[in-house]
Amino acid sequence: MRIRPILLLTTALLCGSCYDSSFGRAEERPTDEAATVTIRHLCETFLDETVRITGDLVCTGIVTTSDREENFYRSLCIEQDGAAVEIMAGVDRLYNDYPIGCRVTIRLRGLALGRSRGVVQIGRYPTAGSGYATDYLASQPALDAAVTRHGTERVEVRPATLRYDQLTPESCGRLVRMDYLEFRPDDPEVPATWSGNRLFTDTAGNEIRTYVRTYARFADRTITPGFYAITGILQRDDAGHYLLKPRDEADISPMH
Repeated sequence: MRIRPILLLTTALLCGSCYDSSFGRAEERPTDEAATVTIRHLCETFLDETVRITGDLVCTGIVTTSDREENFYRSLCIEQDGAAVEIMAGVDRLYNDYPIGCRVTIRLRGLALGRSRGVVQIGRYPTAGSGYATDYLASQPALDAAVTRHGTERVEVRPATLRYDQLTPESCGRLVRMDYLEFRPDDPEVPATWSGNRLFTDTAGNEIRTYVRTYARFADRTITPGFYAITGILQRDDAGHYLLKPRDEADISPMH
């Protein structure tokens, strides 16, 4: 039964209203800490209002994102057993120390859980009036104190291939692939790029959007009309629309 772990987690939460690294550095940190809570339990227990973690909670997961192409900015997503969170690292070039497929351990004491675009985040408790669910850890020492990579071994990361009717709010944060999404331009006469929110529909007419930061390296690529297979981190906007946030241009494949 899951009641006991969830109750233990609940008692551990106190409610509240240009670094350049190398892959060889992070592996030297200790990695013998046992996980005391799963990512799924964190997400199931979190009730949307940002909370501060006061207990000695430790979780582990596999990195699914990369900031190499700059569509993810100073954060990385980790996933385990179909549940995911976003770590608000606050430093650049995370792909060097935390490449896709590596396993990391996160020590949560003193950090906060919040939710943004449907995704549960781990970061610092936000300052009053910031308007953000969490703040960035903001320094390499703070990130080192919270996150450990398990050596150099990496596993293959495969997205969950889902249909629209299989998407749920609980899936936000996961790496998801959706096939046969047709681009719907705002103005068919004007060439569109990937920058910002772009509308697609599946073969049943359901709407799904993509989100690409203006500063992403592939943001200015032109979208050719047609069908696509799109992989990305699943998110939701304030209106409840689902979005896919690609990691790079390789996550976007034309389908014929």
